[in-house]
Amino acid sequence: MPTFNYVTTAATAARLLKRFGAPATIKRTTVGAYDPETGTAPVTVTSLPTTAAVFAFDQKYIDGTLILQGDQRAYMAPAQQPKQGDALAWQGGDYTIVAVKPLAPAGLVVLHEAQIRGAPPQQVHDEP
Repeated sequence: MPTFNYVTTAATAARLLKRFGAPATIKRTTVGAYDPETGTAPVTVTSLPTTAAVFAFDQKYIDGTLILQGDQRAYMAPAQQPKQGDALAWQGGDYTIVAVKPLAPAGLVVLHEAQIRGAPPQQVHDEP
């Protein structure tokens, strides 16, 4: 029985994301150990470059509970593994990653699909 070549599929997905997606950054915030002397905990933000293609959810999927009006679906390259709670900087806006799942048939991650939430950047219009 012939086997499916998922390595080729992963390469095709990466090529399509590079061609039709846009550069993006996954921002991961990590809080360090609490310092009682200063009363603070250090916060570190790590930036992970990726490529993403973002699409609106079809209206039929917006239930007002799990998927809200304005939520979007982001497909990201497999090189970085986004996590729930990370931020995705894309096209001038910062979005919170609400949910994420790898698309990994046969255990090879082809791409990551994430539900993102946040306001897109405001458009600035010059007055005539």
